[in-house]
Amino acid sequence: MSAQSALSGIKVVEIGEGVALGYCGALFAACGANVIKVEAPGKGDAVRRLPPFAPGVAAPEASGMHAFLSAGKSNIAIDLTKPDGAALVLDMIRDADIILDAMGPGMGAAVSLGYDHVKAVAPNVTMVALSWFGDDGTRRDWLGSDAIAQALAGFIYPIGEKDGPPIIPGGYFAQITGGLTAFNAAMTALIGNQAGDDGAYIDLSIQEAQTTYTETAGVRLAYDGPVSIRRSVNIFTPTYPQTIYPASDGWIGVTVLTPQQWRTCCELLDAPELADDPRFLTAETRSVRAHELDEILLPLFAKRPALEWFHAAQTRRVPLALVPTMADLADLDHFQARDVLATYQHPDLGEFTAATIPWKLAATPLHRGGTAPRLGQHTHDVLLELGMDEAKIAAFASQGVISLGGATS
Repeated sequence: MSAQSALSGIKVVEIGEGVALGYCGALFAACGANVIKVEAPGKGDAVRRLPPFAPGVAAPEASGMHAFLSAGKSNIAIDLTKPDGAALVLDMIRDADIILDAMGPGMGAAVSLGYDHVKAVAPNVTMVALSWFGDDGTRRDWLGSDAIAQALAGFIYPIGEKDGPPIIPGGYFAQITGGLTAFNAAMTALIGNQAGDDGAYIDLSIQEAQTTYTETAGVRLAYDGPVSIRRSVNIFTPTYPQTIYPASDGWIGVTVLTPQQWRTCCELLDAPELADDPRFLTAETRSVRAHELDEILLPLFAKRPALEWFHAAQTRRVPLALVPTMADLADLDHFQARDVLATYQHPDLGEFTAATIPWKLAATPLHRGGTAPRLGQHTHDVLLELGMDEAKIAAFASQGVISLGGATS
């Protein structure tokens, strides 16, 4: 008999669009919740228009990003701009535990799906409103992106060449952080709900979630002054080396935090005299003389393969790290031992491998990977579960309120 999932019996309805929303819902699905994603007929979530795209696959099913975020969810296509569409969603959430709303500030209320509307039919529900800048404030209605959120959080400014522009990391890191933060907040509310609370409304700003990555910047501002110094690529206050060096066959990430780690690192490089060199005695002096230190360390690290450096350093408790490509991840012994990667499927895209949810539960195993549905694949079945008859479903489909497309063969 298989173990029950941690969130078995919990119903989550996902409304709106974006990577943050999709990732939050994916976390719930991996923990065994029944996650129903609501999308607009025809075009679906904007994530469906994000690369990478599978060659030869027609929109709206070509996006690998959407397939990754939608694995294990049910999918229903409803036009929320039509009153009957919004009413269908209200019916669907009567027994829901969590509503994930990423329509944008005020947009849910505009289609009769705001918190007051939801609370009227599901008094104990928790709604998490994900938006770029939150429900109020001067930026409430701004459009956002990961780069904008990172820039406004102070995350980008210190990254780059000393005399060049700040460097944008790329990717969806701000939204992934926002989705994870939303999941944590929703789980907190769910625990309260299970203890007898009446649900909650959670206003979550992706940009504010990204601000957590500024770490101790506020402390440094208070004690070191107002100027944020961009030193160079991979040179950050207050310690060095904290960078990446070329090995004989690839790259090795080097982080030296403590005096003992610095001394051990020098011994590992067969250059013990560096540990007592007055130019490099402390993290601060090494940081100030980073370029001078690099001239010494570069040829030393180039003598051995990255994997040799990694294992030798780990046995001596020096935090060196491999810098693999994405194609290398499947062959990493630690990833294999920890079963980090999982297989994802989509009826039109086939299979691909990606990292699964980054935690493990002993007694309630996670759903790893899984199959992503087509747009509207479960519309018919979900409406039947709501008690709607075939004639009514057909009528709504003919009126464009719902879409019944996407069924698998």
